[in-house]
Order: sequence, then C-alpha cells, then structure tokens
Amino acid sequence: MKRTSRLEFLGMLASSPVMAFLFPGWQFRTALDVIKLGWYFALPKVGEFGASRLTLEKERPFIDVDRLRGFRYDGVVINQVVTSGKNVRTVERTVKSLHHWYREVERKYSVKIPHEIWVVTDEGREEGLRGLEARIEVVPSSYETRNRSMFKARALQYAMEQRKGAGSGTWVYYHDEETVFGEDSLLGIAEFVQGDRDVGVHAIVYPVNWRGDVLSVTETLRTSNDVISLSLSPRGMWHGSGFMARAEVEREIGWDFGAVRAEDLLFHLRASRRFRYGVMKGFVYEIPPQNMRDFLRQRRRWILGIVDGLREGRMDMRNRLKYLLELASWYSSALGFLVPVFVLMRDASAPLPVGPFLTGPIWFTLIFMLKDGFVTTRRYAGLKRRDLPRFMVKGVTGLMLEALAPWYSLFTGWRDHGFHVIDKG
Repeated sequence: MKRTSRLEFLGMLASSPVMAFLFPGWQFRTALDVIKLGWYFALPKVGEFGASRLTLEKERPFIDVDRLRGFRYDGVVINQVVTSGKNVRTVERTVKSLHHWYREVERKYSVKIPHEIWVVTDEGREEGLRGLEARIEVVPSSYETRNRSMFKARALQYAMEQRKGAGSGTWVYYHDEETVFGEDSLLGIAEFVQGDRDVGVHAIVYPVNWRGDVLSVTETLRTSNDVISLSLSPRGMWHGSGFMARAEVEREIGWDFGAVRAEDLLFHLRASRRFRYGVMKGFVYEIPPQNMRDFLRQRRRWILGIVDGLREGRMDMRNRLKYLLELASWYSSALGFLVPVFVLMRDASAPLPVGPFLTGPIWFTLIFMLKDGFVTTRRYAGLKRRDLPRFMVKGVTGLMLEALAPWYSLFTGWRDHGFHVIDKG
C-alpha cells in the first residue's frame, strides 16, 4: 500500500475529469434529482482516502526487530477478554494465541513483556471457562454501577475496579472474544510501550474463520478504514478491541456510562480529549460475521450505540456533527447503490453542475478501499492475485449490504433493547 499510494492519489485526481468527460450531463428538475444528492455524503470519506494516500507514502510502518532484541519491560500488560460465556472455544483460542506468542517472541527475539490474561464474564456463565490458563473474573449478579451501566460496560467497570492498585507501568489490552495475536501484534506492543503515548491502537484484520464469501470480503473494508484513519490520526479510529490504555487512563475515564451499547465510543471520546494516542504497528486478527443475521444485528448495535451517545449528550459539538454526518452518509449510501440499479440506467445525469467531476473520485475510493482490504488480508486468508476479480465482485455486493444495514436498524431497532453478540465459533 505504501508503494502504490502516490499512484493511487494521482489516479483518484485523474478519475474526476475522465468521468466528467464520459458522463458530462447534469440536471436538477425532479424528485429523483433530490434523492441523488445523497451520493455526495460520501465526499468526506473521499477526502480522507486522498489524504491517507499522501501520508502513507511518508509512513514507516515496519517494525525494526533488531532494535527490539533483548528488550525487557519492567511493567505489565493485562490482556483482558470480556465474554458472554457462550463462545468458549473462541475464548480458548484467544487465550492460547496469547500464551503462544508471548513465549515465541521471547524465544526468538529475547523480548520479555510480563503479562496477565484476564477473562471477564457474568456470574452463572463461568463454568465452561474454568479450565482456561487465565485469571477468571466473575461479575456478581448483584453488582451494580453508580450509573446503572449494563452489558459490556458493566463487566469492564467491574474488572477495572479489581485493579485498584495497578501501578504506572500497567497497561490493559482490550480483546473481544475472538481477538487473537500474531508475532507482529506483540512486537508492535513492545515498540509502543517504550514511547510516551497513553493509548495505543492496532489495525484489525479479519481472516479468522475465513470463508471467502460476501460477508468475509465485506469485513475487509473495516481494515481499509483502519488504515485510512491510523495514517491520518489514531484519535479518529475507535474500536472496542485491538487497543491498549494505561491503567491510570482507564481509572480516570472509567466505563460507567449507563445503559449504552457503544461503551467503546464514549470511552474514546473522553480519552482522546485528555490523553495522547498513538499507533501500534502490526495487526490483530478477528472473525468476520458468519451469517447474515449476525451481520445485520452487529451493524444495528453500532448504529444504536451512536444514537445512545447522541441522545445522552455525551458528545461535544464537533463529534456530534461528525457522527451525524457519518449516519447521514451511511443511510444515504443505499440511494447511491439502489437508485442506479433500478432507475438511473435510464437517467444517469448528476444533480449538480460539479457532479460529473465528483463521480469518479467517489467510485475510485470505494473500489480502492476494497483493493486495500484484499492487500491486507490475502496472505492470512490464502488469497492469490487471480482471486482479486472475484473478491472485488463480492466486495461490491457487500457494499450494497452495508447500504441496507442502517435501514434494517431503523425498522427493527425500536424493539432491540439488548446487546447482540455475534456467533464467533
């Protein structure tokens, strides 16, 4: 990606006059032309993509292993997995990956990072987890936070309260049930803890349980988004897993946000205003949704989590505008895909005079984000260059599913009062 970033930036610029030459017409006379304006909510992502191509060229994304050899960290990293207790085999795989790579990195590079592995679950769900080589923290059914937090936030708050005496060299690395490490993950941590940042963020790749279907390919767009965001600023890329914070940062921010479904969003909103973020090199590895039901419900939880944050007034004006625009872009994306399919084969004119010059960069960005997803996933999922055309077709289909997901949330979210955990077996 670094090698091709300059050519991609030039290609995005060139796509504007080329598409304007091929499809020069515009009009704004009908209701359909008003609907077409939804296309242009994607322009902020186009700007981010273009800016990321320029910054990627200057990045130094490689881990210098020779500089890390013999490193001994004098603090501790707590790798924390929060689980519902349903996906026991998945949690077991995560725990085993952690033990394996801590041992391997010490054996191969003499890099020693003291660590603990915590598995946090609700009372009554712990029985199948007892055999894991980890510390099991059971959240009592009687436990209640000051703000009556629920779901994952409640478990995170309880675990934090068990670490009251954690020293200044203690870090907490946050895992979902399926967040596994590789050698690069741990070497990235070893490099990061030698710096002065307070919160570190990894990019996430989704090759675990790879099926090569539309849902697997679609998830690679999240990796593309990670690369775009991290190349611009780690403050703009927020996950509930694949990040690490100093224990004192966690204590100061906390997880007691009330009955919300996007505790990670609220944590990062507050932490990013007061603490220093940085990029951890390497990736961590997770599972894409395994069925359509989980795909849609996962997206619904994200959207409802954003709505929770907007409704509770916990965002400043800048972030409120950011997420309102993001929601508008997501909802309008259905128009960008469905209107051309059903109507615009007959009338493909743009709704603004400048419209023909914007069409190229919008489509260029979407296609090259899929290309980035292929590049970052192929070595882990066993993909070959010849697989790229089929990958792209599945990716465009997946973009259509992503466009429908927020509308599914709109029509079904009113009866969703829980926290849906996708199947990660």
